[in-house]
Amino acid sequence: MYVFDYYATRNIGSQEANEHTFKIRKFIETRKVIPIYTEHGLEKVPAVRVKPPGVGDKKPRVTITNPADGSTVSGTVTITVTVSDKEDNPDPVPAIYIDGAYVATANSYDWDTAGVTDGSHTIMAEATDSMGNTGSDSITVTVNNGGGGGGGDGDGVVRKWALCIGISDYDGTVNDLTYCDDDATDWKNFLNGKGYTVVLLTDRQATADAIETEINELLANEDADDYVVFTYSGHGTTYRNYGSCMISTDMVYITHGWLESKFDAADSSHIYFAFDACKIGGFRGVVTDGRVGAFASNKDYSYDGTEDMKNGVFTFYQMDGWSHYNNFEDDAAYAVQGMEDWAAGYLGISIDPFYVDKYTGDMTP
Repeated sequence: MYVFDYYATRNIGSQEANEHTFKIRKFIETRKVIPIYTEHGLEKVPAVRVKPPGVGDKKPRVTITNPADGSTVSGTVTITVTVSDKEDNPDPVPAIYIDGAYVATANSYDWDTAGVTDGSHTIMAEATDSMGNTGSDSITVTVNNGGGGGGGDGDGVVRKWALCIGISDYDGTVNDLTYCDDDATDWKNFLNGKGYTVVLLTDRQATADAIETEINELLANEDADDYVVFTYSGHGTTYRNYGSCMISTDMVYITHGWLESKFDAADSSHIYFAFDACKIGGFRGVVTDGRVGAFASNKDYSYDGTEDMKNGVFTFYQMDGWSHYNNFEDDAAYAVQGMEDWAAGYLGISIDPFYVDKYTGDMTP
């Protein structure tokens, strides 16, 4: 989640303009080495350092033109990449990575998706010009070759399980947030009222190890008949080669690929995800058949609300939506529209919250 000092007025030029303040708390990375949870385990990678461009020289423009971001693919897929650089002739040739692993230096690559598991995967292309300037593009696709997830049998009894995570207190103080713990607590209270057994992780409880432990416990408890909810409010970011990441209180980057690999083993066909964080769109890959997901952002930012809201803006509208609707899809749509209207009215900007619905019918809590 990214919030900033911003003064917005409804009555421009009026002596009685309404003023709203939003604090600057952009996620700041100062470490030389970053721990990252991936589907392959814990990795430690050097922090990205951007080289200064040459005088009058701009980085290459890199675009993955196929497949489309967010699409579902199967079989052999041709990845195509265009690169445009005004100063270099010919244009530099891009390197292509799949899930962080290098596969080719070329403008096209035939990817046999039968060699990977069904679920979400990240494609990244990167090109460096003669002055050392690097440009890149990344997308997330869902592979569906008919492979299975958990798919276990139920016991004929519907039980309800939830894990709610909210982190306002991070290592140090520079990255602390305001209402993320309130977001998680409000989700817990709402879901308790719907009969869920809820585990709540807030602030210093929400270490990377604790998050993994509770996700493992959640997946051990649920079966095919059960309802499952997972919510996260806190910092989000994107990292080169890894895509969207959540960030634990102890500053471990938790990749979308890691979470997807965990939930690949879920048996339930009734799972709801809510993410109130910046640049969190890569986690859409966790929303496979029988699931719904709501996201405060795709590639842009999410925001803490005002003192009146006492929530992240997206979570505020999700909580408010339950006074109007009785299902996750309508509530998510309401939150998306509410956040978009809020940003346009108070900040004068366009933002990119969204939701994904792959559940047949209405998913009720």
